[in-house]
Amino acid sequence: MKRESIGLYIGVSSVGVAKAQGKNIINLAKFDFTSSEPGRTGAINEDIRWEALINRALREVGAETKDVYVSIADRDFIFRPLELPIMKKNEIEASLSYEVEKYIPFKMDELAWDYEYVKSGKEKKIKLSFIGIRDNNLKKIKDILSRLELKPLAIEPSCLSLARTVKSLKSLSKLKNFALLDFTQSESYLTFFQNELPVFNRYFTVSKKGESYDVNKFIESVNFSFQYFSREFKYYNLEKFIVVGDHDTAELISLLRENIQVDIEHISSYDLTSRQNGEVESVKALGVAQRDVLPFKFKTTLRQEGVEAPVVTEGPLPATPFRFGLFIIIIVIGLIVSVLMGLYFGNEISVEKFRLSKREKEIEVPKGLLQHSWERREQLTNEREGQIANLRDLQNSFIKFSPFFQKLGQKSMLPQRLWLDSFTLRRRGQSGKDYQAKIKGYIYRDDDYEERLGLDEFIFNLKQEAAVNSIFKNVELESSDKQDW
Repeated sequence: MKRESIGLYIGVSSVGVAKAQGKNIINLAKFDFTSSEPGRTGAINEDIRWEALINRALREVGAETKDVYVSIADRDFIFRPLELPIMKKNEIEASLSYEVEKYIPFKMDELAWDYEYVKSGKEKKIKLSFIGIRDNNLKKIKDILSRLELKPLAIEPSCLSLARTVKSLKSLSKLKNFALLDFTQSESYLTFFQNELPVFNRYFTVSKKGESYDVNKFIESVNFSFQYFSREFKYYNLEKFIVVGDHDTAELISLLRENIQVDIEHISSYDLTSRQNGEVESVKALGVAQRDVLPFKFKTTLRQEGVEAPVVTEGPLPATPFRFGLFIIIIVIGLIVSVLMGLYFGNEISVEKFRLSKREKEIEVPKGLLQHSWERREQLTNEREGQIANLRDLQNSFIKFSPFFQKLGQKSMLPQRLWLDSFTLRRRGQSGKDYQAKIKGYIYRDDDYEERLGLDEFIFNLKQEAAVNSIFKNVELESSDKQDW
C-alpha cells in the first residue's frame, strides 16, 4: 500500500493543501487570510498568521504526517535560461557560478538553487534552466514550517508543481514547449516552458475596478509580457497556451485570444482534480505532493554553496622494514658529496655576490626608496604600477560610460512619473572587465498595474539602447516593493 503524501502551496496571501496516495487524491483544501481571520488581518504578527493558516489547512485535509512537500509562489524565485557548449556535468557545475552571476544581481552563495538541462545535438549546445531563491526568503519559510514541526521533503517553485499536474492529462502529456497562465483572486503567473524547462516567468497582481476585476488591464499586462518574450526568444515554437483559472474565464480568454493571436486552451481546477472544491492553490499543492509519481523533467533539489563533499581517505600504507647497514652507507656517501659541492659552489657564490654588489651601486634609486630594502623597493614599485594601471582603466571607463550617462538622463529614456534615486557600479568576472550596475528609483502612478507597465517600459528602453548594450550583457528587474507615502 502506497504511503500518503502531503503537498503544501504557500502563495502571496493564501495556502493550498493536498493529501494524496500515489496518483489518487484523498482530500484538498484552500484558505486565505480573509477567510481565516475576518477583521483581524492587521492585528497579529504576519508569521503567526501564516502558521495559523497552514495549520488550519492541514487539519482540514486530515494530515497525520509532519513530512510535507512544499510549493512556493514563483515571485520568490529567480528564473534564468542559459546556453552553454556541450560539456560534462562536473564541468557545467564548475562554470555555472560564473555564468549565472553575469546575469543576476546576486552571488551564488546568497541563493539556494538548482538547475536542469537538455542537450541540443544540432546546435551542439546545452539548454539550461537555472532557478534560485534568496537564502533569507527561504529561511523565513523554513522557520514557519519548523515552528509547526513540519519537515519539508522538497521545495520547488509553484510553476513546476502546476505544470506537473497539467501534463498528467493524457491530451497534454507530450507537450514540450508551452505557456502556463494561472490566476486566482490575488495573484497570477505567466510561465513559458521550453523542453519542459521554465525559461521565463512573470508575476502579475490582479487589480480590481470597483467590485469586479479589471480584466482589460490584466490582459494588457499579460500581452506586454507575451510580446516581450516573443522578442527575446525569436525562435521559440509555442505548441499551446494554457490558462488555468476558476473565475471570470470566458471574458478573459476571449480578450486574450484577440490580443496575443494564439490558440488558447482553458483548464479548470475541476478538470485537473475532478473535485468540486479544487482551486488553483490546491492544484499546485497536488502537483508537489505527486512529484514522485508524476513524470516531469525538472525535479528540484535546492542546494547551497559552501557544502563540502566528504573527504575520502585510504588505509595506512604497509611499513617498509628498516635496514641499518644500508642507512650508514647512504649517510657517508651523502657527506662526501656535500663537502665537495660546498667547496665548488662556495667559490661560485662569492663571485656572484661581488658582481651583484657592484651592479646594485650602479642603479639609481629614487630618494623615497633609499631607506628600504631591495625586497621592499620591489614591493612598493609593483604597488605603484598597479595603481597607475587602475587609474588608466578608470580613465578609460569614464570615456566608455559617457554615452550611457547621457542617454540615461534623456526624457525619451524615462517613462512619465519615474525618477532615479541612485546608481552603483562594480566590476565583475574573472578578468575584471565586465561591469554590473544597479539603478534604484521610484515610480508613482494611479495603480499597481500602471506602475508595473512603467517599469517594463523603462527596462525595454534600456535593452534597446546601443549605449547600454555596448557595456552590459543583460538588463533585468531585480526587485520591486510598494512604498506608502
